[in-house]
Amino acid sequence: MRTIGWTDITFTGGQIDQKGETTIKQGEFITLKGVAKLMDTWPDTLAAGQPEIGYINIATQGPAIMMTERTVNGVSTPGRIEVERGNYYSFEMKLMGRRPGRWHVHPLYAVKGAGSVLGPGQWVNVERSAGGFEAPVTLYNGKTINMENYALTEVWVFQVLGFILGLIWILYWTAGKRNPDGSPKSWMGGKRTVTNPAVTLSIPLNDDGVAVGLNSKRDHRACNMMLVGTTIFLLVGWIYQASAYPVKIPQQVVQFAPPETALDAVAPLAKVDPLLADYEPDSRALSMELNVTNISDSPITLAEYTTSTLTFIPQGGSATAPVGYQQTMQVSPSGAIQPGQTQKLTLKIDGNALVEEHLVPTSESQLTMAGLVVFKDATGKEASVEIEEPLRPRFKE
Repeated sequence: MRTIGWTDITFTGGQIDQKGETTIKQGEFITLKGVAKLMDTWPDTLAAGQPEIGYINIATQGPAIMMTERTVNGVSTPGRIEVERGNYYSFEMKLMGRRPGRWHVHPLYAVKGAGSVLGPGQWVNVERSAGGFEAPVTLYNGKTINMENYALTEVWVFQVLGFILGLIWILYWTAGKRNPDGSPKSWMGGKRTVTNPAVTLSIPLNDDGVAVGLNSKRDHRACNMMLVGTTIFLLVGWIYQASAYPVKIPQQVVQFAPPETALDAVAPLAKVDPLLADYEPDSRALSMELNVTNISDSPITLAEYTTSTLTFIPQGGSATAPVGYQQTMQVSPSGAIQPGQTQKLTLKIDGNALVEEHLVPTSESQLTMAGLVVFKDATGKEASVEIEEPLRPRFKE
């Protein structure tokens, strides 16, 4: 909850059922949009407290959903990006159903040196299409290929041949039997080298062990034959790829710092001073007290509190978040805060959702609650403020 603040996460496209799940067929598209803020409360224990390289992606159960396009802050983003604490990253990803099944899809924000943080997700049902799945891609030369099975035969041929070479090498040294004089009974060399670790450890580092019967001249010849065979295999593969695919470019690395969004330039509506974060483990009730000062020239109201994957909204309010990740909270006193006014707000939250998402850090070395508090003015303009406050769990003796 101190790493990434997720807001305005939406899944559009396909058919939405009564449970809020999305249904598409193979080859059909959905669009995942949202905003991820790299929070100023980023822990010092992750990425040395200075996240610099990030990567926005999706997370699901294997290659079930295919991403065909991604933009960050309005710019096409094929790879990783340079990031900075406190910045907003507005992303949009075009996703295509690939493997039939029911998949839970999440936005994901990976940071080099820290790992990946999941955002709120949604169930996506992918139904089988009559013609199966295709992933057409237009190459530099104008030719269109299907990435689902392109050059699959060549891949299998080289994989199998390479596997056979490796299998021969393993069987030579581990299988077969030897005669009483130490010579192998078949083309396989037997297990003498593998099953004599005491001898192997007692001879000098660069000694091949021929003098003590660990290896033989036959083993040397076998090694040379494998070396020649492997070299020929690699040479044939190199010649084949050079003749079959004469036009190619190296895999490209695209890394840049996305431009700032309008969210980075939004003037703050409020100043927030957290006073208390109180948690009752038995009832799972979370209570937070905030001192809020309206620093705008318009009345403001608290619109939502977002922490990790969960979004809490006042009763009667609304927010943009996937079904299942929206929860209500009690805010008192209710009503607008006038310009220049300082108001103490109490947020009462049912902590069951927090416990289910493992967001109550009662067993960690740092008991902290953090997140984004979003305010809205009379014109509908929104602005968020980060909060962080030590958590006080009230355990019964």
